[in-house]
Amino acid sequence: MRGEVTIVRLTEADADRPVRLRVGDTVELRLPERRTSGYHWSSRLSEGVRLVADEYVRGGGGHPEKGPVGGGAPGGGGVRRLVFDVVVAGRHLIETELARPWDPRPRRSVRFVVSASPNE
Repeated sequence: MRGEVTIVRLTEADADRPVRLRVGDTVELRLPERRTSGYHWSSRLSEGVRLVADEYVRGGGGHPEKGPVGGGAPGGGGVRRLVFDVVVAGRHLIETELARPWDPRPRRSVRFVVSASPNE
């Protein structure tokens, strides 16, 4: 029988710190983003990690923006919410970059290290 799934919530402050979890657990990243600036977070993943959600949360609250309803002032900042499932045991990198599509270099790069043990 499979154990309970754990959701591990991380922010930029957790970058480069090893995170231990089990296969089947979920990682949620919340990274500050101001959509009106043109900068957007994107991710590069190890093969053992799968992206399951990528959404902007206005005002940094707990719920994704839905149409005209949402928190925060117009033009204000929010967070990029990236959710990943860990599907293979081992050490995995989740690399994120804050960049504009037309800029060759990112404004900021953040790396997360995840070590997943088998779920027994």
